[in-house]
Amino acid sequence: MSADAPARPGAAPDDPVHEHDPDAPQHAVATGNGRYYSDPATGALLISVTNVLATMAKHALAPAAAKHTAEWFAEHLPAALRAAADPDDLADFVKQAKTAYQIEWERRMRLGTRVHRQAQAVNLQAPIAPDPEAEPFLGSYRQWLTDFGLDIPSDIASDIVTAECTMLNRDLGYGGTSDLWVNLSFPTPTSPLVPRFKPRSVPAAPLPTPSGLWLVDIKTSLKHPASAVWEEYPLQLAALRHATVALACPPACRYGATDHHDGTHEFPVPQFVGAAVLNLRTTGYGFIPLPADDAAFAAFRGLQPVTAYLHRTDLRGRKPIQPPTRKES
Repeated sequence: MSADAPARPGAAPDDPVHEHDPDAPQHAVATGNGRYYSDPATGALLISVTNVLATMAKHALAPAAAKHTAEWFAEHLPAALRAAADPDDLADFVKQAKTAYQIEWERRMRLGTRVHRQAQAVNLQAPIAPDPEAEPFLGSYRQWLTDFGLDIPSDIASDIVTAECTMLNRDLGYGGTSDLWVNLSFPTPTSPLVPRFKPRSVPAAPLPTPSGLWLVDIKTSLKHPASAVWEEYPLQLAALRHATVALACPPACRYGATDHHDGTHEFPVPQFVGAAVLNLRTTGYGFIPLPADDAAFAAFRGLQPVTAYLHRTDLRGRKPIQPPTRKES
């Protein structure tokens, strides 16, 4: 999925938008302070869920960036030695090294976007363009569909209720895009963990798995195991779960039974019995139920005023002042 645009200090959300990103979710716009959603009913800009969560301190990012920079430096060691002999060459080399991890992370995010697009094609039984890099992830997605007994027919009776759906909470001023609403059936109220992923530091208790409508977010990674869960995941799912309206084509529209209105159908967000992330990897998948509960939603709501303050505060004019001149007697 596409990343939020980098924030510009003091930029207001209603600043002129950047050039539209064709990979961005529907109704999403890039502003000087990252991604917002344009409400087609009111024209208001609502901050994206991921934009709010960007306020969180993600302690794993700095070590990951340092690791990739070190690996890039090792791969380009001869160039580094040559550059060390000339200050200008060294400055250019350091500039490349500092941006190497950003380029790689952007590449991975673009790959994730392509995987999402191809998974949606599977849901709609639409033609899929060849993409060798995305195909292993798509194979894992198909395996998940099979393992969880999900039906993807060519009619409107699919177990997948909607996918890539814009979800808004107009009262609280935010929006986001959910990956899947899916009806899941489990034989028991709880399900055991996959043996190879059982944690060592906490009891391997079964997780709640009620049957019914689930809110599922797809995550892709080339580096992390299928068991990886980050702190912001429950907050993201809780925010989407507490959205009030959804903008998406219902099954009848998606499968051609009615006229298509470009995702502007509006309907209330239903109650979900559970929320989970689906970690797709090149070697398999991990389906992880998460506590997207009231506590997680309260934490998300706590970040909103912080994000709003940062987005409306311009400190660029705050510079050192001259000392007061002492008057002569």
